Amino acid sequence: MEKESLEELQRRCSLFKEISQLYEANYEEKRKVQELKHKLEEIENQHKKKNKKVNENPSESEEENEPEAEQEEENEEEEEEEEEAEAEKELMEALIANEKKSKDELNEVRRLFINHFKNASTSSCPFGVKRMGELDSEPFTEAMKCSKDNHYEAMQKCTLWSKYIRDPHWHPFKFVKIRGKLTEVVDGEDKKLKGLKKELGEKAYEAVKTALIEMNEYNPSGRFPVHELWNLEEDRKATLKDVVEYMLDGWTPNKRLRRRK
Repeated sequence: MEKESLEELQRRCSLFKEISQLYEANYEEKRKVQELKHKLEEIENQHKKKNKKVNENPSESEEENEPEAEQEEENEEEEEEEEEAEAEKELMEALIANEKKSKDELNEVRRLFINHFKNASTSSCPFGVKRMGELDSEPFTEAMKCSKDNHYEAMQKCTLWSKYIRDPHWHPFKFVKIRGKLTEVVDGEDKKLKGLKKELGEKAYEAVKTALIEMNEYNPSGRFPVHELWNLEEDRKATLKDVVEYMLDGWTPNKRLRRRK
């Protein structure tokens, strides 16, 4: 038991080390965005100060109405506008790059957690990994009464429907308006699905329907199940916040001592 706890602790240390490296790699990009924001603010402040000075000294403005002075002022304004436009462009590009990097970073953290829980040995953990788009075989065995004679047949039917779900040419979905918004839902009038419900009942139909929805959401082009971080206690997709809080909670000395008692 102590050996298992030590191994779990080592795996957690390795996981948090990888996560910290991801955040360090993204720090430089965030710093660049802040610098560009500061630069843009400085340009805007200089522009405001100049306009304020001109408004406060109308006599100076009148003196500068000579052709050369006027041309010089126009050139300065053009340069300022170009400089401001360039700063805004740089800032926008940096923000887009930073947003993409942040999303990639979060996806990588999620992948690390998925790999962690796939290999976790503890059964008391409220988090695990679910294969989204994979068909649950239990409703099929239940529908076939699960006797020794028809268990094999139930597995064959489950395998057949798994193939249907992965078939890119079969797309039993339709669009309906829900609260004024077009939403894609499973088409209950699909010939295959109606036949399934008639032959094996509501539970098998719902199992196929669930797998179709998951496949359509997680991997509509590849058509094969993908791993997702899952909250086993609440039977839902786990958020990174849920998992981080749970793992940090396990590192809190007082709570660890209470558990041992």
